[in-house]
Amino acid sequence: MTTTPQGPDGQPPVVARHEQILNAALAAIEEHGPGALTGQIAERAGLARPNFYRHFSSKDDLDFAVARHAYQELRAEIRARLDLCGIPLDVIRAPIAAQVVWADEHQNVYRFLVSRGRQRNSERTAERSDFAAELAAAGGRYFPRFAKDRDAAEATLVEIIGLVDAYVLRWLSRPNGTREQLIDRLTTHAWLIIDHHLRESGEYVDPLTPISWHQQVTGPC
Repeated sequence: MTTTPQGPDGQPPVVARHEQILNAALAAIEEHGPGALTGQIAERAGLARPNFYRHFSSKDDLDFAVARHAYQELRAEIRARLDLCGIPLDVIRAPIAAQVVWADEHQNVYRFLVSRGRQRNSERTAERSDFAAELAAAGGRYFPRFAKDRDAAEATLVEIIGLVDAYVLRWLSRPNGTREQLIDRLTTHAWLIIDHHLRESGEYVDPLTPISWHQQVTGPC
């Protein structure tokens, strides 16, 4: 019986080296910006450039893997803030705050992530749409109309995601106010978009009144 060699963390060497390169790429992007070069990444990973291409076929291949890795981390931060009680503004503010804080703590990686998201890539677009669908489903726990018209809810969330990305990128480059002020401003804009969508369908929600419908579905807070 043969055994597969393992890296120091118990992973197969190829997987461990793959993770090593991804972490090196993230560190290089944080230091040098979204345009970090392959040589800078290979140096951080302790690899010669020819060995680097044993793991990734091209710089585009690596960039896509790094973007996916960063995006999954950001999604996890946002997802952890989706199940809340309180007023509508609190429910909207929490995931926005998670994104702003993550972006502020990983500024160049966030710039890289958004720039990759704007490129035409069907898989990246599908992943973004899946996240909008996930947010819309979460919104359906608070706003009944979101649950009844999922397509319209997803379109609304895509609009908000684009708005948040644009505002955060501008703030990172030219800070106008504190991080908390940015979060408050984005929360207000996001609510205006959601409120417009709800009113079009005949639903009126007070943003300062605790959400009782969510409590009826999930139980008291």
